[in-house]
Amino acid sequence: MRTMALICNQCNDSADVVTPFNGRTLLARTMRGETIVALHKRCEEPWADKNNCEALVPLKKMRRPDSSALVSSTFSRPQFR
Repeated sequence: MRTMALICNQCNDSADVVTPFNGRTLLARTMRGETIVALHKRCEEPWADKNNCEALVPLKKMRRPDSSALVSSTFSRPQFR
């Protein structure tokens, strides 16, 4: 399985990418609106202060629907007479 390398939105350190071990992807609510950011744990507070952040909420993992259920409910067999 291939994973994407996320660069921290605060320090922009491409040598230390954001991983589940050193940071996370968050939904940030600021005066400008909502945005998704990747931040190291050490960079969360400085980023929030710099951007007048009202809330930082961890993103939940999206689950793929069961492909067999999707196929069976989407396609039907043609009716021949």
